[in-house]
Amino acid sequence: MLFTLPAFAGVDDDWRNLYSQAQYAAVSKDYAKAEAIYNKALHEAERFGSDDVRVASTLQGLGVTLRREKRLTDAEGDLERAVSIYSTNPGDDSLEFALAQTDLAGVLTDEGKYQPALQSLTLALPIFDHKLAPEDNQIAAALCMQGDTYRMLKMYSRAEVPLRRCADIRADDGGVGTAEFGEAANSLAIVYQFTGKYAEADLYFNYAETIRVTSLGFLSPEFAATLEAHAILLHQLGQDKEAKDKEKLAAQIRSHTSRK
Repeated sequence: MLFTLPAFAGVDDDWRNLYSQAQYAAVSKDYAKAEAIYNKALHEAERFGSDDVRVASTLQGLGVTLRREKRLTDAEGDLERAVSIYSTNPGDDSLEFALAQTDLAGVLTDEGKYQPALQSLTLALPIFDHKLAPEDNQIAAALCMQGDTYRMLKMYSRAEVPLRRCADIRADDGGVGTAEFGEAANSLAIVYQFTGKYAEADLYFNYAETIRVTSLGFLSPEFAATLEAHAILLHQLGQDKEAKDKEKLAAQIRSHTSRK
């Protein structure tokens, strides 16, 4: 994610230059370089005070980068500090605060800390709904994360509503052929399966399979995972032959991937 640079009338040119360099290194997936530059930018930002919004912006970028590097404990600490600063500057009803809470929720989810992740998303989503257009992709991403977090907690009934809304936004935005819609469809299928809505689950597994093989490739692990989950449902429905065919195909994909 590229963040909008706060405007400070040229008094922070050193920080701004470093911040921009770090962002572009992160976009280029050179995370080690991005981390190093973010740390330099943080040193410059702290010249304006430890609770300055520039410090929060830098910590947020650094936290997102550390998440990409799988350094989750460090990422969590940086993002918590960014959230704390944003809560008062510019305030806990600001878009900056909501975006940082969403980034923090992503890290917490990666760590398996699902309840704290839900708390962050519960704070962020009303702000997004108030400040962003209803079809904004940021809202969709937060809703899908919320639904998936409920799903990981086996709270399937609560997962359905945010996942459904996420899928609808993504379908309206890019159509039903995008990888993003496929992700939402796969999650919805699992939720429908566990809530006993088997026809809907079968439909959405078929959506997810078609989309994932097209957008991610026949040998993608995501396609294999959808085949495996769909097979479980088909066994439940007594469609064992079709289930076994999907299991066989998934096993072939896993075997090919493991040999790479």
